[in-house]
Amino acid sequence: MTELIKSNADQLDLFVADLIDVTPKSDIDSMEYPFFAISTRPDTSEFRFENPKTGSWLEISPSTKGRATILDKDLLIYCYGQLAEAENRGRPISRRLKITPYDFMKTTCRSTDGRAYKRLVDTVARLRGTVFRTNIVGNHKNTKGHIFGLIDNAKWVTDQNGRMQYLEITLSEELYSALGNRKRILTYCQEYFALSSPWDRRMYEICRKHCGNQMIWEIGLEKLWYKFGAKSQLKEFRRMLKKAEAKQNIPDYFISYEKGAKGSLEKLIVMNDKKGIHKAQKEKNLTLA
Repeated sequence: MTELIKSNADQLDLFVADLIDVTPKSDIDSMEYPFFAISTRPDTSEFRFENPKTGSWLEISPSTKGRATILDKDLLIYCYGQLAEAENRGRPISRRLKITPYDFMKTTCRSTDGRAYKRLVDTVARLRGTVFRTNIVGNHKNTKGHIFGLIDNAKWVTDQNGRMQYLEITLSEELYSALGNRKRILTYCQEYFALSSPWDRRMYEICRKHCGNQMIWEIGLEKLWYKFGAKSQLKEFRRMLKKAEAKQNIPDYFISYEKGAKGSLEKLIVMNDKKGIHKAQKEKNLTLA
C-alpha cells in the first residue's frame, strides 16, 4: 500500500513507491532534447545543444562521475510511473520518494547481483551531479537562462551484508513540476527497458515523442542527427541508422531510411507498428527473397 511518512528533516513528505504493474513514463522535454548521454562509458565533457531556428539552447556540465546517461534515466522513468499512477488513484504524492532497489531492478530488466547495487549508486551520483543550463522551461523558450539538476539529494540504507535495502531520492522541482501538466508526460512501452543499446533507447523516445500514435512521421537525416545528441560524425550516425533499420527492434515502430536522390532530402521515415504488421511483412519478404 502506498503511504506518506512525515519527515522532520526537510519538511517534505516521503512517498513510498511500492505500486506494482505500473506503466513507465517520461517528461517530454528530455525526449525532445538530448538531456542524457548516449553512452555506457563515463562522459565527462561539456555538451551544448542549440536550435538556430527557435533560439532554444541547452548546456550540460557533468560531474567527475560523468554526465547522466540514458540508462540512468530509467530511475527517473520509474519514479514518474509510480507518481503518476498514485495520482491517478487519488493518493497524495511528493517529490521525495522511497524506492526498493530490487523492485526497481526487476521492473527495468536489470540484474540483481551485488554489482547491480553498486551501479545504482553510480547512477544516483551522475543524476545528482549533472547540471543543466537552458532557456527551455516547460517546453517553451525563455529569453532568460535557467539552471537546474535532476535530483536534489539521495540516501540509502544497507543490510548487514552491505546490500542496499531501500533508496530515498528527492527529485528536483523542475522534474517534479512536469507531473502538474499531463501534456508534458508520455507513457513508454514496457519493452523499452529490454533495449540494451543506448542508441536504440534514444531512437525509441524520439519516435515516441514525434510519431506517437500517428500512422507516419518523417524527419531529415541531419536534423535527426542533431536532435539525437550523438557525438559521432554524420557518416557514423548514418551507418548506425541503417543498422537499426535492418534490425527493426525499436518497440512499436517501424523505421525506414531513405537515401536522398538528387534534389531530395535524405531522411528517416517512422511508421506506427504496434501490431507488428510492417515488421512481419519485412520478415516475410526476406524469407521469400
